[in-house]
Amino acid sequence: MSIKAVGILGANTIGTGIAEIFALNGFQVRIYDNFKDSLTLSMAKIKWSLSAQGKEELFSNIEPIQDFSLFKGADIIIEVIGKELDERGIIFNKLVQSADPNCIVAVYAGIAPIEEILERSDLPADKTVGFHFVKPVKKNQLVELIKTDKTKDDTIEACMELLRKARKTPIMVKDNPGAIVERLLRPFFLSAFRLLESGKGFPHEIDEAFKEIGKASYGPFEMIDYMGLDADYRATKQIYERLSKPERLAPSDMELRLVQYGQLGRDSTIGFYIYEDGKIVGENPILSNIVKYLGLKKVRKEEIFAELLRPVIEEAKLLASEIMASEYDIETAVKIGFNWPKGPFSYHRENEPLFKKKVVSEFDQLDSF
Repeated sequence: MSIKAVGILGANTIGTGIAEIFALNGFQVRIYDNFKDSLTLSMAKIKWSLSAQGKEELFSNIEPIQDFSLFKGADIIIEVIGKELDERGIIFNKLVQSADPNCIVAVYAGIAPIEEILERSDLPADKTVGFHFVKPVKKNQLVELIKTDKTKDDTIEACMELLRKARKTPIMVKDNPGAIVERLLRPFFLSAFRLLESGKGFPHEIDEAFKEIGKASYGPFEMIDYMGLDADYRATKQIYERLSKPERLAPSDMELRLVQYGQLGRDSTIGFYIYEDGKIVGENPILSNIVKYLGLKKVRKEEIFAELLRPVIEEAKLLASEIMASEYDIETAVKIGFNWPKGPFSYHRENEPLFKKKVVSEFDQLDSF
């Protein structure tokens, strides 16, 4: 089966981005949203972007729709809206009645397993997959292609071909909470919070240490602010609960407090940092009221790097054993998805002495003073 016509369910930022990507790569696209204003804005953004690239003639390949029956003829329908599970089940049941029998459905994935959608809908299990386009969708090349034990091989092959034609790098992942990218982001961010709470630096010091030693473009707090603290906290909570609440992945009370204060990151102009015109212009002054020992200790950059990466490496090993993922796939997903020069296993091999746990003395316990 070769996919030529693509349907997109949702005209949000992700839907707008992937509609443009598929149009640019020769596919016929129909994008649906039940809000007319959202569709109008989405089409205006796509037209502007295509014109800026000198590709305005491709705009005719995209059609906005507000009727599920107009998905007739689509070879695949891609969901990009992350609504509540029961509501998504109702939407998919309506969609099944309108779509062609052989149409593949790619549900919005990356946090909740797609089995949860299959349990709440009449979607054909053999033709249902999960797509996780890593943000920003137009720049990040990674797409996690998530399958269940019931997904047919020809469905997977058609999806892999589609994503490669769209100039994406697909990584196939067995259905599980968080797939690879979201699952491994959690220990990375949580270890950054623990460093902050243990007094081992300010956010900018922790970010700079990671970037210098890891040769990465962004530190953990810069990444969290970009993603949004509310989105990160929600993802952490959902994955934590779906994995039976392991203590190592418990959501951060500190992050929750910032969310409750409405300090959500770059889009709200303040998170761990303060922003003007999208650029960092300072560090959040309220952190000293939330974090008891903020910046109390001065530690080596190598120690910060090791404490950030150690939980990621351990989680990557656990994830590989749970879903039988190869080291290569996990390395590739992390490198592209996180925009790192190396994956966790490579960092471990090349810096193994750094990751040996040191014995913590009584004098290292801040609350003992």
